[in-house]
Amino acid sequence: MADIKTTVNNLEGDQVELAVDVPADEVKAQVNKAIKKLSRDVKMPGFRPGKVPRPVLITHFGKEAIHAHALEDALSEWYTAAIEQSGIKPIDKPEIDFEQIEDEDHPYSFKATVQVMPTPKLGNYTGLEVEKEIVEVQGSEVDEEVERLQKRMAKLEPIEGRPAAEGDFTLIDFTGFIDGEPLEGGAGKDYMLELGSGQFIPGFEEQIAGMETGQSKKLKLTFPESYKPEELAGKEAEFDVTVKEIKERMLPEADDEFAAENSEFDTIAELRADIEARILKGRESSAESAFRARALDKVLEDVELELPEPMIASRASKIEYEFIYSMEQQGASIKDYMEQSDEQKKLFMQHFYKQAEAVLRQEMVLEAIAEAEGLTCTDEDFMEEVTRAAESMGKEVDELLEKTREQEHEQDIRDDLLRNKAAKALSDKSVPVMKTSAEMKAAADAAAEAAAADIVAETDKDEEAADAAEADEKEAGKEQEKEEAEA
Repeated sequence: MADIKTTVNNLEGDQVELAVDVPADEVKAQVNKAIKKLSRDVKMPGFRPGKVPRPVLITHFGKEAIHAHALEDALSEWYTAAIEQSGIKPIDKPEIDFEQIEDEDHPYSFKATVQVMPTPKLGNYTGLEVEKEIVEVQGSEVDEEVERLQKRMAKLEPIEGRPAAEGDFTLIDFTGFIDGEPLEGGAGKDYMLELGSGQFIPGFEEQIAGMETGQSKKLKLTFPESYKPEELAGKEAEFDVTVKEIKERMLPEADDEFAAENSEFDTIAELRADIEARILKGRESSAESAFRARALDKVLEDVELELPEPMIASRASKIEYEFIYSMEQQGASIKDYMEQSDEQKKLFMQHFYKQAEAVLRQEMVLEAIAEAEGLTCTDEDFMEEVTRAAESMGKEVDELLEKTREQEHEQDIRDDLLRNKAAKALSDKSVPVMKTSAEMKAAADAAAEAAAADIVAETDKDEEAADAAEADEKEAGKEQEKEEAEA
């Protein structure tokens, strides 16, 4: 497309007017494009499709109709080019003020008015004091990880001379009955059950504990009220169970030999140090993420930003779509969601709306900080992210890059990377106030209690207002009845 010229005029209410000038050669190219399209599509006696001469088409349709046809596609292309050239970010459909093309050999002009993303007015975002958790790892936590590894490498040894106990593995045959009839899917042979694992309904494993090898027993149980499928919920059942074998998990000794055989380390001390380092790294990452979130929350408290309704509604719809997609991925039925009552749908949409507003405010403030700090997302940043993602997904970099661009996700990725840079810059400029996890939890609990108290107070206030309005309405009714009686 030939170069167009775009002038941006700022209007009130986060609106801009784009004055677009299109050169004559581009106007002519679009008219020729429209004529070729008509030539392909129109059926005229004596001519094959695509072979209708230009003068015949012009005579048949008239220049005005052909020019109007050209504008149908051209205006959209020219508007898109003007958006890219001006760098504005529209959030709604434009209102385009245009006239028909009079002469394809002359330049053409039109204007477009569109609402754009508002610009946040940042307060102070440097030197903010923000709470940050002191990260530590207890020795008992390392012990638990070592024990998990021991359990994975443990051997099951048959035991004799004592009954089954919690933690043992029992080889059982079982058959379930409801009202004397076999329970469909409620039978098994040579089933290895770990007592205490919670694989069966409450009471099943507890009643097997104490049984000995070769012993049979009838278990009387009740399915939980919340059990799925629902037709079994609350039903009483009996299970005939035979314990065929009892095995005990024998943990290997957590020593140097164990570490050498089951890890990349030669000693148990090295293995424990690696476990501690990995736990610490994960917690440091979580603490840093939480620190950045708190810093952003503090900045948001001092930001002036009014979000346009179409912008929030659009993002809320996107969140709803992602929610439905997530439901489908987890095996849930979209039908269940769509068949909710109007009241339930309203509650969901209110939640999506609030979430959309919060996310948009966060994104726009981070983008404003990025601009204030002169941050950019370079091509190197983008390719590093694509390479990282390709490695984690087991794909070729070129394959993922092509797919990303086909699905038009490149700008989304660049925007995320830029916002991440801004979040890091914000945390770097914040002053951490170090607190223990216990102190952080106490502060969070206090904040939650205060928020709950505010909600209760607001609810009471609304109820009082409703009661007062109802009392006023009754009083007004009495007055009216009195006046009617006197009349």
